[in-house]
Amino acid sequence: MSSAAFCYAGAAVGTESGGWTGIGDSMKSPLLRLLALLFAFGLVAAACGDSDDDAADDAPAATAADDDMADDDMADDDMADDDMADDDMADDDMADDDMADDSDDDMAAIDRTGEVIKIGYVNNEGAAFALPEFRTGGEVAIQFINDNGGINGAMIETEVCLSDGTPESAINCANRLIEADVVFAYMGIEVASEAAINLWVEAGIPYISSHAWGLTEQNSPGSFLLHSPAGAYAVGPAKTFSDLGINHIAVIMEETPAGLAFIDAIGAPVLAHHGIEFERVVVDPAAPDWTAAVATAQAAGVEGIWGQLTEPGCIGMVGAAAASGYDKPVFAGSCSFYIPVLGAASIGTYTQSDVFFPSTAEFASPEIQAQLAEYADLMTAAGYEDHIEGFAVAPYSSWRAIEIILETIDGPITGESVLHAFRNAGETPGWFGPNHQCGQEPWPASTSACKSAIAVWQVAEKDDGTVGRVLVGDGFINAFEFSGF
Repeated sequence: MSSAAFCYAGAAVGTESGGWTGIGDSMKSPLLRLLALLFAFGLVAAACGDSDDDAADDAPAATAADDDMADDDMADDDMADDDMADDDMADDDMADDDMADDSDDDMAAIDRTGEVIKIGYVNNEGAAFALPEFRTGGEVAIQFINDNGGINGAMIETEVCLSDGTPESAINCANRLIEADVVFAYMGIEVASEAAINLWVEAGIPYISSHAWGLTEQNSPGSFLLHSPAGAYAVGPAKTFSDLGINHIAVIMEETPAGLAFIDAIGAPVLAHHGIEFERVVVDPAAPDWTAAVATAQAAGVEGIWGQLTEPGCIGMVGAAAASGYDKPVFAGSCSFYIPVLGAASIGTYTQSDVFFPSTAEFASPEIQAQLAEYADLMTAAGYEDHIEGFAVAPYSSWRAIEIILETIDGPITGESVLHAFRNAGETPGWFGPNHQCGQEPWPASTSACKSAIAVWQVAEKDDGTVGRVLVGDGFINAFEFSGF
């Protein structure tokens, strides 16, 4: 991640109020440059984490994850075998008696009227880095859930802690909310999650979010991530170029450790699986020369360009390609803000996403269209109209899925019962896209991921004269099936 605007959903982010700060200003902060690059890899703080071993060396917190979480604190001692699976929940309270055989009858009989479900909601909204969309979308969803009967009658109560993106702040939020005895923690966005996740796990509190913000939660037995993992965002470009009959491309990227690791650990093997050779064109993020980058790609005789970039990078790269007359396919990662900025110059380019947005609702099922319209109405009524096409879709859609999973719990709603419900959720409706598969490991190298879907879009002039995204092929695919992993 590398600037104040990220390659997801077309949101323009920078100031604490969520406004666009400008491309030049956005590149000044090292923290923001790091954050935006990671977003360009599918909203994960370490995209290379999907490749198991290759990226581990770049993440010092990974050792703590192995020692403190997987074996000692959660999997064997506190939760998996002793407290949950055999004794407290699987046989006695939930799995056989209450849920498995008589689920239809029991679910209808659950009445939690008068109960309160206290959850911790952490979001990065500091002076230097603020993404309030990851909070507002969730708050609007939670308010709607409460206004419409809650979780079988129980009201959701949020304990909000605003973190500034530093490890110290992440730890402070974790300690404060653990002390408040929350049932589970929801991360709108917490880019310093590595510093605090062991605290959540040791307290037996599930960690839930839309995406991974660090390495540990990608494979923690106590975390669940409702959107697609980083690896899915390498499959979109690789499969697209392969389908177009292209086998030699340039990958234009900003020079950062995370970016280089992502291409080496994930991008390269996925491209190789599709029989694609690539030329690496690396750009200095502090002083990018996009014209030179495109010229380098052209000189190499490539048949297409994949820009694995931040939103400002996509604007620069796509703009330079258009200005140079480059007429071969350009895949602008998961960026979308470049489309309204460049207008007609963006036509013909490709991009990707793991959900639908209101602006792409025409390609969704009637049910999802209705849910997108409802979301847009609720966000507008709450005063967050500017957030509708941005990051707010992630927490909103995640919370509507959380609602469905929590409603399956028969018995006290505790950290243990929430973990059990997510691990055994099965196929859960995807509010804005393909269904979730929490607990089924749809992307095995990221066991906490709840789906493995990606859709590719091509920018075109629509019938009404506007420039926007058009769905490519049959729509969402199971990216893992095309990854080669």
